[in-house]
Amino acid sequence: MDIDKKPIIEAIYASGCLKFGKFILSSGRESNVYIDLRLLYSHPDNFKKIVYSLVNVVKVKDIDCICGVPTGGLPLSSVVAFLLGKPFIYVRKKEKSYGRRKRIEGDVSLCKDVLVIDDVATTGNSIKDAVLFLRDEGCLIKEALVVVDREEGAMENLLNFGVNLISLVTLNDILDWWKMYGKSKK
Repeated sequence: MDIDKKPIIEAIYASGCLKFGKFILSSGRESNVYIDLRLLYSHPDNFKKIVYSLVNVVKVKDIDCICGVPTGGLPLSSVVAFLLGKPFIYVRKKEKSYGRRKRIEGDVSLCKDVLVIDDVATTGNSIKDAVLFLRDEGCLIKEALVVVDREEGAMENLLNFGVNLISLVTLNDILDWWKMYGKSKK
């Protein structure tokens, strides 16, 4: 499937999600570029563009459930699941210390073939952790979907784990666009 990257990148840029400076990523790595997709959720028109791009990818997949990765992937994955009429679950980073002490929220019994959705992938470890818990529950995960792949090992890491990573855009796609168009818009 061909993904039209231009409206995705423009939505990311217009929402102020592209940041330059000195940042520590969730992987622990340092970067001079940060993609803060959490800002996207405050810009409904741009959020909608990203969500419908994800929906177009997901609707051709043979899955019966969508799993979100906290926290950045939860708004995206829940809306995609809702729009496609698919059951939605998510894997907590840590087991709850109260109640039923669950690590997976939602009705996992409805989920056999699961697509995992997150916002940004760097090493893929957050997705990998979610996949481990889902597989322990008997779920089959062949693919994960992200808005942005930073191209810092996530694809390879997940492939070695039996999961194909699909991204709407890469960090290089965004930076190439910014070099051509974004600098002049500031």
